[in-house]
Amino acid sequence: MKRPLGLIGLTYLSVLAVVFYLYSTALVAAIIAASLLTAAAVAFLRLKRSIKISVAVTAITAVCACLSVFAYTNLIYLPITDKYSDKEIKISGYICDEVQKTDGSLTYTIKTDTVNGEPEKIKIQLTSYSDLQLEDFDVINADLHTYALDYNTSLSKKIFLKAYTSDDFAVESTADKHISPYYFAVQVRKGMKTALDELLPEDYSSLCKAVLLGDKLSLPSDIKSCFTDTGTTFLIVVSGMHLSIVVAFVLFLIKKITKNYYIIFLSVFVTVIAFAALTGFTSSVVRSGVMVIITYCSRPLIRNTDALSSLGAAALVLTITNPFAVGDIGMLLSFAATAGIVLWSGKLSAYMLAKFRFKNRPLKYIINAVSVSLSASIWVLPVSVVAFDRISPFVVLVSLLSEPFVSALIVCSLLSAILYICPFISFLAYPFALASGLLAKYILFVERVFASVPYCSVNTDRAYFHVWLAAVLVLAFVGIFVKNKPKYIKCTAAASFALLLTGWAVYAVLSENISTVSICSVGSGVTVYAECGDNVSVLSCGGSSLKADDVTESLEGKYLEIDNIIIPNTKNKYSFYQSRLISEFDVSNVLVYDSDSQNQSLLTSYDGQSRSVFGDNVSFTLDLSSSTACDIYSIDGVTSQYVRNADTTVLFIAGRADASALPDKIRTADYLLIDKIPDNIDLLSCGTVIFSGTESQYEDAREQLKEDGYSFEELFDSVIPTYRGSVTINLNDGGYYAEDN
Repeated sequence: MKRPLGLIGLTYLSVLAVVFYLYSTALVAAIIAASLLTAAAVAFLRLKRSIKISVAVTAITAVCACLSVFAYTNLIYLPITDKYSDKEIKISGYICDEVQKTDGSLTYTIKTDTVNGEPEKIKIQLTSYSDLQLEDFDVINADLHTYALDYNTSLSKKIFLKAYTSDDFAVESTADKHISPYYFAVQVRKGMKTALDELLPEDYSSLCKAVLLGDKLSLPSDIKSCFTDTGTTFLIVVSGMHLSIVVAFVLFLIKKITKNYYIIFLSVFVTVIAFAALTGFTSSVVRSGVMVIITYCSRPLIRNTDALSSLGAAALVLTITNPFAVGDIGMLLSFAATAGIVLWSGKLSAYMLAKFRFKNRPLKYIINAVSVSLSASIWVLPVSVVAFDRISPFVVLVSLLSEPFVSALIVCSLLSAILYICPFISFLAYPFALASGLLAKYILFVERVFASVPYCSVNTDRAYFHVWLAAVLVLAFVGIFVKNKPKYIKCTAAASFALLLTGWAVYAVLSENISTVSICSVGSGVTVYAECGDNVSVLSCGGSSLKADDVTESLEGKYLEIDNIIIPNTKNKYSFYQSRLISEFDVSNVLVYDSDSQNQSLLTSYDGQSRSVFGDNVSFTLDLSSSTACDIYSIDGVTSQYVRNADTTVLFIAGRADASALPDKIRTADYLLIDKIPDNIDLLSCGTVIFSGTESQYEDAREQLKEDGYSFEELFDSVIPTYRGSVTINLNDGGYYAEDN
């Protein structure tokens, strides 16, 4: 069995990922049973001993991975969430990482010392929509209402609980600091960010902070959108590539001074630890760090090593003590890309060089670069499809045009930031800052050019794409047994392209006029959005802070852009998620109701293509697609929206309106969406009423109707409260689907 460490590590990581994202007891049992049966069956077959050993090791590793996730879930994660979720607790502890700031919120990661007076080490993510005047590593005491956290990236960091300042809470700083080595790393990180902000214009400094320190929060939404559209977000996520560049630069300097292997070992080790601390010990950097240490430091410690074994060792280091580490998509992308480069790039490069007989050194360099980018892109494709539901056909080309300059940007921005915070020699930072600015300008130019190309980003959350991907995997498996592989590759490549193109064309024709309206279960508030083909418009975006992640994640899985955001009322129950949506998505148009047309408070953080305020007693129509429109009526301080196509109509009333003031033509909608009982509700002749709010608000509404001598059942065909789950209306056939929370 060749390279057992690579086989064990990558098998362990792969099975962990499958079990983590599709977790169920039945799945764990099925994988364990299948692994043991496969190992037993192979033992009785007449195969080489090395193959039998490899299968047995793979099976045992898969079983261990399943048991690891099962044990971690039931012995560590669930006991904490069951004990503290949806409860008010008293804690003492400290803010254990840098405070994350966005336009609309601040996020504090708290590590507790005690919970309810008992020693307990857990992490809590506290989100605040106002400045609590707390700083990194402040020691605090707090009363919080906590909930179970199911956001995968946070779980990978062992953060199992979340809390919001909109709930009953109290936080008190003790004026003490929790000092640790990581505290100093965070201070250096903040100093470097400040230096880059002072040396460079905002767009360029934000890009430098993203590629050097992993600070994507400071990136303007339009820049983030460009990288997402071109499929090159890995360039702005601190990863193994970034660490390798920094280590290579340090080694270049050290080897000019000495050739002593032990000094080189110490230099690499210190560089890896320091850079990992500066970037918050992200999984992809730790993965690369383990590989770098093994690769560069093998001579004084061990006789030899190889890249695949180093990759397997890194997988085990990251996941043995924390199986939930696979919740970090960045880590999976990093491992997939590295595995592709290790296994394919060398062979692909050799094939192209032999096929075309390139002898010119620059051309060889280009061929090697193409091989690396192509190998990495193909291997990350399955992860990208599952995680982001989106790919870009230009990712390889954009990577080739940008990646060398990103490498140079990392070195130049590192030198400019470090030199600027050093007394007496800060003037040396300016030449490197100039170079950083020019490099950033070029990279942003490339990204913006390709992001503007039609179909630069393809949504893969479609049945036809999954069918195509399954067909490609089957064809690849069949290709193992085909003798004439070059001819087979050409034929299958043409066939797969034709299948993909046909699937896309059929989907485009069938889905062009499909429109739906979704009403989310968000507690006290209303979040509703209309989907028309590949376009989405948010008609209201308010609710409880607890549901904020659910709303953004449901949209992020399908869309990069939001065509319209309508704020029918400036109260939180209709607008609370507005700033978050604007920071996460590229929004084309924002419309805000405000009786005082001079008040632009909800638009201050928006830099999209169009923004406007509409006042009282006006009406206008917003075209959501060629077949669906939204008529907006602002009457006596209440905004009503009438979504219509040829088959179905939905009337949404934001607040307590007087039904008698509404135009006659909209009173007979097929669906009525409300969060309060309108006056003269008996004048509305709608089929189904959907009530958005909490269970207690729904019961209060029923009581109010009863006092007025009515009931929902008397006035409407049916009633659906959203506290039970979200509701989706199909505008084409008039039907609806109600989820169950």
